[in-house]
Amino acid sequence: MKKKEMCVKTKRMMIRLMSDEEIENLIEASSLDELRTAYREMLSGCKRDPENRVWYAPWKMTLKKDDTYIGNLSFKGPAKDTVVEIGYGILPDQEGKGYTTEAVQAMTQWAFGNADVVFVEAEIEPENRASRRILEKCGFVSNGEGQEDPRFVLEKPLTNWMAIYMLFGISIGTALGTSFDSIGIGLSLGLCFGMSIGAALDSSAKKERKKLLEQRGDRKQK
Repeated sequence: MKKKEMCVKTKRMMIRLMSDEEIENLIEASSLDELRTAYREMLSGCKRDPENRVWYAPWKMTLKKDDTYIGNLSFKGPAKDTVVEIGYGILPDQEGKGYTTEAVQAMTQWAFGNADVVFVEAEIEPENRASRRILEKCGFVSNGEGQEDPRFVLEKPLTNWMAIYMLFGISIGTALGTSFDSIGIGLSLGLCFGMSIGAALDSSAKKERKKLLEQRGDRKQK
């Protein structure tokens, strides 16, 4: 049985997880030693830790209209303390068309769909203004110095539990109101119930996020 292909779709692109064979082709086709080294490290991670290959392998960006390959992006390993790092590159003749911004937005949202990812980071060279603009368009903010270059970070949005449980409360309230022949009383009880649970969950989520931010601050200072 053929293994299902990993793919993230955007308005104009298909972003697919590359196979080991495709990574080997990238290594052979790359003219820069730095790129070849990076791709070899990705391939090594895929083979060493196949359960987490989505966090090691490059994802190729292709246009929906004609399947043209325009570049790739990747994460630099699975989450460490809720953080993953992203990197990306696009062919020179495809620059300035918004493709990289579109891809980074899609892949950061895909990453946030994983429960153990709360922050996505990227490091860019100080003179790379185009890459900085891409990150800023995607909502990344400057976050000091990384291991090699200035670091930017995007934080996963907090879930609005209050809104979710208010709607839940309205549903319960409507059912109760129908049973007791008083929609007004039912809605009041349902809303109070929903808001109480939502407020408690919102408070818990904010405390947990504050704790994670403090832990990140401690790690940066070490």
